[in-house]
Amino acid sequence: LLVDERARGGYITWIAGPALVHSRARADMIWFVEQGFVQAFLAGNAVAVHDIEANMFGTTLGMTATGQPSRGGHGVHMRAINRVRAAGSIPAAVAEGAITGGIMHALVKKAVPFVLCGSIRDDGPLPEVITDAVAAQDAMRRHAVKATMAIMIATALHAIATGNMLPAFVQDPDGSLRELPTICVDSSEFVVSKLKDRGTHQAFGVVTNAQDFLHILRLFVERALDAGARAGGAA
Repeated sequence: LLVDERARGGYITWIAGPALVHSRARADMIWFVEQGFVQAFLAGNAVAVHDIEANMFGTTLGMTATGQPSRGGHGVHMRAINRVRAAGSIPAAVAEGAITGGIMHALVKKAVPFVLCGSIRDDGPLPEVITDAVAAQDAMRRHAVKATMAIMIATALHAIATGNMLPAFVQDPDGSLRELPTICVDSSEFVVSKLKDRGTHQAFGVVTNAQDFLHILRLFVERALDAGARAGGAA
């Protein structure tokens, strides 16, 4: 589905939660951005903060990649937020070299639009985070109405919110209608069921963790791309 959507110039919209960053799925998400499989990225403050913290300090919420706490780790994410706020924005922090890698870095470098929606519990937040819920909803809707495929990973609130805005069908250039492919991935079966119960009937649920899903998805996409390249070379 991903390969087909990219080939037809579709608008693949990803909706992500912070569990994506707390695992090795972060590297796979970067790969999908760099390979042109992401046309919009919807998330909250936490995804961006933890991703930037991982790049700057090698931790997420003060935890190392091996799950060990770091000295003073409880405040590391605030240092990341303050560094970005000092730069003025995430793109500015990328431009001046404060952010040198990660998901947000890849989005900025590939000029992929992202929407970060805030909540009352957010630390900081980062400059791009929209703290007005109605304004944030409008910003999300501008991408939801253009989506030709949606992938929701490890987020109950953002998945359901986006699902409420997604059209059930998408019209292809030839005028034909098809169900909008909507994939919801979460370690909790409740999230998948709740999304469908709230009206996103076309959603296909995958109950697993973000890391396993993205790693396997990338493997099969790479195989599909390799097969396509060999077929093109043979022709």
